[in-house]
Amino acid sequence: MKISVQSRAPRYKGKVPVELESGKGVTRDFNGAGIFFELDRSFSLGQPVLFTIVLEHIDPVGPVSVTCRGEIVRVEENGQKIGVAATINSYSFATFQRTIKNS
Repeated sequence: MKISVQSRAPRYKGKVPVELESGKGVTRDFNGAGIFFELDRSFSLGQPVLFTIVLEHIDPVGPVSVTCRGEIVRVEENGQKIGVAATINSYSFATFQRTIKNS
């Protein structure tokens, strides 16, 4: 099954872990308006979605978490993994401080 609404903005490829309330996945590509990720669970077209991306190495202080709200705009079922495209309607950032131990 392939349901599609295509984005016109350039997409950037990258594999970054994605955390959802119902499981975990990994990104395939993204841009400022949306994201495509693969996971083991299906979504419905038009379904609201809340997901978090953790960017481990973007800031020397520690990982940065980006929590996003969006809507499912495409679902691709390919064997064991399900590809999901979602809009990014809003987002917020949080930084985690690394603890450095002195030996």
